[in-house]
Amino acid sequence: MLNKDNEKLVLKYIATWIPSICIMVIIFRFSASVADDSSRTSISLTSVVIDIIERFTGETIIIGSEIYEFIHHIVRKTGHFLEYMALGCTLVLPFAFIFTRQNIKIFLCSELFAAFYACTDEFHQLFVEGRDGNIVDVGIDSMGALIGICVGFVFWWIGSALIYRKRNY
Repeated sequence: MLNKDNEKLVLKYIATWIPSICIMVIIFRFSASVADDSSRTSISLTSVVIDIIERFTGETIIIGSEIYEFIHHIVRKTGHFLEYMALGCTLVLPFAFIFTRQNIKIFLCSELFAAFYACTDEFHQLFVEGRDGNIVDVGIDSMGALIGICVGFVFWWIGSALIYRKRNY
């Protein structure tokens, strides 16, 4: 049986996982989209990017052209990167809660967790109509997580400094 202080500590620890779990649910939902739905989402984003490019360059990019397909590919891979960047950023807090002042452990556990989730995500896609698992995507996801973890550390350090400063006033 936990005493009140330990109960609060456990609840705080569980709360640190909520942002990461939300991001993982979002990633899972995107991965569960059949190929046609996934393409529709990325095509609409590709259209926005192409509109911006066309305004800056004055050139017209034709749907189905090589440059169009290249931009569409970049948009899709950027989506992977950004999803896992968000995940990496949110993973710092729960691991910082466990490994107080052990930055290497926080960093490694966050990255390993994100990379493992990327592997399970690609495995999951093997069972979704029109989708496939791709080891390159695991690499892109892991790099996104790495950048996100660095951003997460910055936020964590700023937050820690503000809390420390507030306690000493």
